[in-house]
Amino acid sequence: MRDPIKPWKKLIELAILLSFIGLFLSLYMHGYLDKIIGNDLTVWFFAIIALIVVLVETLAFFSYDVDVHFWSWLTTGFGMLGTVLGFSLALAGIEVQSLQDPSVLSSEIGTFLKTVSFAIDTTLIGLAAAMILESTDKIREILYRQPQPVNEVQNEGEED
Repeated sequence: MRDPIKPWKKLIELAILLSFIGLFLSLYMHGYLDKIIGNDLTVWFFAIIALIVVLVETLAFFSYDVDVHFWSWLTTGFGMLGTVLGFSLALAGIEVQSLQDPSVLSSEIGTFLKTVSFAIDTTLIGLAAAMILESTDKIREILYRQPQPVNEVQNEGEED
């Protein structure tokens, strides 16, 4: 049986996806994304993760069977990989001998914090992508869930 409300469901789904795009555009226009995407390595992580989200959401929107949980795990994994890489680069970049010189200490701390910010930013990007993927998947589940007949719902309650 054809679902007569399906066009409205697709419209709701599209509105939610467009609201995420609007959020990112707002962040960009206010300069927040410029602060997050501060170096080339972060841009690469952001581009890979954004590409995954766009691909998965496009396929899911057009009703392809997509394992959203896997892609959510992958974006989180990329974020964590960036975190470990960032902290590794930050620690490897410290010149221990120069820390004893107060004139060099300030620049060493600045370099360290800039590299640590890469680690934090990739975590933020990966987790935000995973949250978008999981939340839109849940919304689709709610929108397209097949209603159960009343008898099945009552039988499920009796088994407990």
